Amino acid sequence: MKKSISLLIGILTFLLVGCVQVTFTEPMPFNRPNKTTFPKSLQGEWFYKGDNDELAEKITISSQFVDMGDENIVINDQNLLRKFNGFYILNSLVEGKGRYSLTLAKKNGAVLGVYKFDGSDEAKIKIWEEILGTDSVDVINKGGGSLETEEIILKPENNSTFRELLNKGGVTHLGDYIR
Repeated sequence: MKKSISLLIGILTFLLVGCVQVTFTEPMPFNRPNKTTFPKSLQGEWFYKGDNDELAEKITISSQFVDMGDENIVINDQNLLRKFNGFYILNSLVEGKGRYSLTLAKKNGAVLGVYKFDGSDEAKIKIWEEILGTDSVDVINKGGGSLETEEIILKPENNSTFRELLNKGGVTHLGDYIR
């Protein structure tokens, strides 16, 4: 069961992040309590109203998991849900790396916006470097002497700098779901 959940998380992470994975060394935001359930305001069926191939056409959010058709993401010690700055942030532990990938959602009335940190967007990388400093944005290249980026590790020093990432264009809006 644990392996299948980890595999599903890996697939979801690949689909949501693409080829350049963005991770954090700790769950974000820092020192905030983990939610054990999704709030009632998010629970129910949500339908995608766009044309982004990275997102499922329909998601169902129950109290402790998100059903994306082929995949279920369960809140547990591998998937931590936190709330911060109006966002619900799902921190998923990346197997074998000990770092977390983030999927963010923000509800505005009957619309649920989905966001990610997009490591393939050069403009976003520049924003991260301006906010965090170049020492706190580690670019990991693929092996074998390749200059192609495999992963970007972001290291905000506190919740204030993490908030800046959210408020100053550091996240990419993937699309919206409606009820």
